[in-house]
Amino acid sequence: MKKILPLVSLVLLTSACATQTPPPEPQVITKVVKQNTAPVEKKGYDDGCKDAMKAQFLPTKEVVDSYDKVSQAAYLKGWEMGYRRCVIGLGPVKINSTMPTGQNH
Repeated sequence: MKKILPLVSLVLLTSACATQTPPPEPQVITKVVKQNTAPVEKKGYDDGCKDAMKAQFLPTKEVVDSYDKVSQAAYLKGWEMGYRRCVIGLGPVKINSTMPTGQNH
């Protein structure tokens, strides 16, 4: 029995080491922040309408460049909607490719 006890202890110790699992990988939590572009789009809409009344076919470059990429897209979307709404003062119009605002910038 005295010879078996050290052998059993050795087996238990080595089996305990073999069954240990490595610690889990740390979780990476990312948070997506959605930018509220509604005020920028509204400004674009208002500017587009004003530009249509002044027969200005493109948004002001300095204003567009003052925004980051996400806000630029929202501003240009609003500008085009405002321009289409006010260009003839009666309502929506179809912009074709021959008009400056219908061409890709």
